[in-house]
Amino acid sequence: MTVRLSGGKHSGFTIIELLVVILILAILMAIALPLYLGALGQSEVTTCRTNMYSIAQAEAAYRARVPGHVYTTNLSDLKSDLGSNPACPAGGTYSVTISDGSELANNGLPVPAGGIIVKCSIPSHGVFAPGIDKN
Repeated sequence: MTVRLSGGKHSGFTIIELLVVILILAILMAIALPLYLGALGQSEVTTCRTNMYSIAQAEAAYRARVPGHVYTTNLSDLKSDLGSNPACPAGGTYSVTISDGSELANNGLPVPAGGIIVKCSIPSHGVFAPGIDKN
């Protein structure tokens, strides 16, 4: 947009000025976008780990509620203790396994035989072993 000033001169942005502004915005986006995507990925992992912790807490409640039963690997058995099945933000699915002593917790420590491990099908989200991993 140009504005005619008195004396016949035009005032406005030149193409060079517009290109400089676009360049500055592109540089700022190049810096901000990787940081945003990293934070988004980290929040997905944190949400998934929180869901695994909730499943482990429901397992403990199930164990206390059902006499003579240790743990269940069927998540539908936990519905009354869990409310609804949590969903992984990245689309993964959760499973519960009972350790045979050879499984490792997320922190690398072994899970004793008979302990539970809550897993997400997305490998980068890790696993959760109550009592071994920190919540």
